[in-house]
Amino acid sequence: MNEFWQHLSDTYPDSLINRGYWQLNEQTANGQLNTDKLQICPLSQYGFLAIEGPDSSKFLQGQTTCDWRAISTEQASLGSYCNIKGRMVISFLAGMASPESALLRLHADTADNGRDTLGKYIVFSKAKIRNASAERVAIGISGKMARQSLMTIFDTLPSQAMAQVSSDKGIIVQLDEAGERFEYWGLCTQAIALWQQLSSTAEVCSANYWEALNIAAGIGEVCANSQDMFIPQMLNYQVIGGVSFSKGCYTGQEVVARMQYRGKLKRRLYKAEVAEPARDYPAGTELYSGDNGQSIGNLVSMVNGDTSSTLLAVLTAEAVTDGNIHFADSSAVLSIEELPYPVPSKD
Repeated sequence: MNEFWQHLSDTYPDSLINRGYWQLNEQTANGQLNTDKLQICPLSQYGFLAIEGPDSSKFLQGQTTCDWRAISTEQASLGSYCNIKGRMVISFLAGMASPESALLRLHADTADNGRDTLGKYIVFSKAKIRNASAERVAIGISGKMARQSLMTIFDTLPSQAMAQVSSDKGIIVQLDEAGERFEYWGLCTQAIALWQQLSSTAEVCSANYWEALNIAAGIGEVCANSQDMFIPQMLNYQVIGGVSFSKGCYTGQEVVARMQYRGKLKRRLYKAEVAEPARDYPAGTELYSGDNGQSIGNLVSMVNGDTSSTLLAVLTAEAVTDGNIHFADSSAVLSIEELPYPVPSKD
């Protein structure tokens, strides 16, 4: 437990971390809080990889799906690292702490594997990779008061989606165009200072509230249970800015590009709701259609509320058309909902 998490434990004695998600008073916020106010979430589900050295961006350019020529101390990006079969080993939000220090914010349970896998290739570069999860913290800041509240602390803020600002107080990444959702990345002492400044006027939310916001935004991520399961297009990364098709070669690029230009995607990400609290299914759990015993998809993420559950899942288009999608041990049927962005159809 690092200094920041010890501070939260001391400040909120009845809090706990359950399956990687920080919870306060058994809160299971499902996105129904008053967004007119300020919400802050300690994002215990996330960790960091730090890639440092003069070749850090060059190395990552040859390994990941995003274009590191466009990533800087002012610009972030979604992205992923794939195996040679084009399957996502890690997904991340990428930024730069300095011109020679890249950060990958990713699910904490994939950080060691990501470090070890990328570390096999970095030995040929003037850069080093390490798991920086013990020294850095991610905090989610959201609501209509988010920008105004952050302006009282930071001299400059990003002004559009995927823009970032790096300063001696930490890094701020804006996630949406409206400026109502930000991620803060800071060292433990910086994060404690920010938390103390914001928490007195904010609604303190459990970490799964942030997951609910990710689901609402249609942002699927890879965790330990879903590593090597999806190609980027299955999570709609070609739509939401996680794949560049003009950057050149990277690991798995041949498979990803072939699917984009010559293949037919049989499964992709859908948003859905189950009209009752579901079991706490882990990512990767298989889904079925009707009485068919063959899996038609996999769970990406889920948040349970008091009366319903919201989720993202990779499903076949045929099963979505037929309906009656459910988990193996449940008769509750998924209700498919619209994603907040268009997904071009490809026949």
